[in-house]
Amino acid sequence: MKIMFVWPNKDSFGLCKPIGISLLSAIAKERGWETNLFDTTEIDFGFVNSNKAGESAKMFKPIDFTPYNVDKKKIDLKDMFIKSFDTFKPDYLAFTVLSDEYKIAEDIVKIARKLNSKIPILWGGLYPTLNPEKTLNKHDVDYVFVGEALEAFPDFLDAVEKGLDTTNIKNIWTKKEGKIIKNSLRPLKKDLDSLPYFDWDIFDKRHFHKPFEGKIYVGGDHMSNWGCPRHCTYCINHFYHELFKNKYPIRRYSTKRIINELEYLKKKYGLQFLKFQDEDFLMRPVENLREFSEEYVKRVNLPFVIMTNSKSVTEEKVKILKDMNCVSVSIGIETGNEYLRKNVLERMDSREDIINAFKIFKKFGIRAASFNMLGIPFETMETYMETVELNRESDIQCPNLGFFYPFEGTKLREVSIENGFFDPNKRDVYHRDKPALKFKNLTERDLVWMWRVFSLYVKLPKIYWDFIGRTKLQDEKGKNILAKLFEIYDNTIFANDFWFKDDGKQEEYLKELKSIK
Repeated sequence: MKIMFVWPNKDSFGLCKPIGISLLSAIAKERGWETNLFDTTEIDFGFVNSNKAGESAKMFKPIDFTPYNVDKKKIDLKDMFIKSFDTFKPDYLAFTVLSDEYKIAEDIVKIARKLNSKIPILWGGLYPTLNPEKTLNKHDVDYVFVGEALEAFPDFLDAVEKGLDTTNIKNIWTKKEGKIIKNSLRPLKKDLDSLPYFDWDIFDKRHFHKPFEGKIYVGGDHMSNWGCPRHCTYCINHFYHELFKNKYPIRRYSTKRIINELEYLKKKYGLQFLKFQDEDFLMRPVENLREFSEEYVKRVNLPFVIMTNSKSVTEEKVKILKDMNCVSVSIGIETGNEYLRKNVLERMDSREDIINAFKIFKKFGIRAASFNMLGIPFETMETYMETVELNRESDIQCPNLGFFYPFEGTKLREVSIENGFFDPNKRDVYHRDKPALKFKNLTERDLVWMWRVFSLYVKLPKIYWDFIGRTKLQDEKGKNILAKLFEIYDNTIFANDFWFKDDGKQEEYLKELKSIK
């Protein structure tokens, strides 16, 4: 039997190879199924990719991707899918669908139905989990996998192989005689060690090109800790806690099991770099981290990056990270306004937690990046500047700012709609370079400018702030000032590993800025 996985991806190469597809393809192959992947990453759907967006706002060092052929192209989706479908001739189609990519998936379903009206179509992922009934009725889908598919998917494959009923499998919704069958949800799979190793053979090799600090590495993605106990209002984890009736624990591979797989993946795919997708890599006992570190250094020892929460950071844990070749960590600040962070975003970390965490990473020489959101509900120019100031006070090496989007299933989406900031009927796709919410005192033009100059405000000395503020007019003079500020940023920040270093030309720079007409 053949199953074609479909990844309706609108983002760029070099981010994350989906863990779900990597595992489900491996599960299918274990059972003797043949798999491949239809991947839309190469298609230009009109979205600015993350690398270009970050470079344009001085959040990432520029990289020449020309040799890697990763630029989006104007490719006809229909022609591309028909060619892939006719070549592989699948018996089943299995989609992984995110909330803002369902329209691409829907278009592919329509094409597939014209090629083979009876081919069984499976949808899993966030969008169908949030909208199982809508997915079955509106999107012409045969099976919806609700929640986690790690046990439901092999059960489905086994039922197909044995000719058994596929309409009574837990975690799967389907139709029978025109009626929707809503099968119950099983508990989350506890034993991660029994999962197969990731199957990356089905992915385009360009997904292995990982940018970091102006260079490209052969990179892989993994996740050692699964889940998050927090309930941040902008995150889907709150929905999962409710879906699984607050039985949504942190799950973890054993050290031996995860190291065995990482060693295998490193050798098989020639990895030079790793990114752990754990939502909080340091949310583990220090004894577990130390055990993991010792085996990692012995058998894997690749440079890697992580994400964590400031409340999980201690000197002891960061020292262990340093010893095991961690080269970068990202920590969420989100907003510098204490009220918004605590009462609107419902984050538990304090200003002191954040400042202390970044101080520790700097002490041990590990690159630290901040995650910040712009355009959250109740945002003002004043709250934006508070975010700038907290990043400065935390002595951030690499500040990152992204536009908030009220994703379906999050509490903050409801807040955004109820307070008139967001109309889901007018905007239902996330754009990296555009705000999603509407404000009375901030225009979209204002917000895009705030996003573009954020790194300048955070990293450059305050003697430049008046010039940064002048660029808000976005007239010819403002554009010329911004170009000069970016040049100064390159010379004093990028040239010194994201730390400001006076190159002895500050008086000259100020004179040049003042002379711009």
